[in-house]
Amino acid sequence: MYRRTDKLVAIGLLVSACTVLAVAGWLKPAACGYGTHTQLGLPPCNFLRLTHLPCPSCGLTTCFAWAIRLQFWKAFLANPFGILAFLGTVSLIPASIFLLWRRMSFRRITESAHFSKAIYAATALYFLSWIFKLADLQFAGH
Repeated sequence: MYRRTDKLVAIGLLVSACTVLAVAGWLKPAACGYGTHTQLGLPPCNFLRLTHLPCPSCGLTTCFAWAIRLQFWKAFLANPFGILAFLGTVSLIPASIFLLWRRMSFRRITESAHFSKAIYAATALYFLSWIFKLADLQFAGH
């Protein structure tokens, strides 16, 4: 059964994805590969400040800012996982439109057996991306 809340969820996903991509296009990517988020008035990363190591999310905003400009190599270098997050955000636009058009509930997707597997895989890739960034720092001699 299609409910009003299903429609609101699809609209919320659509508006959120469009907003994130619009903000990414508005931001100027930081040349160092992280810190772009500070243009939004957010503080610098405390983990980076305290440990001198990037946190798992360091570079995500910069990645999005490069990816929206189709600079995928620079985006990858900023945060490898960010490419997946960016593509997922972009894919939410047609997916949300499809859900609205077909009057389908987003729960139909989230309750599938494959969805939880995708979440586990994404979480693993998130942390593998962090390990990649840490290893890259080690090999680069930073």
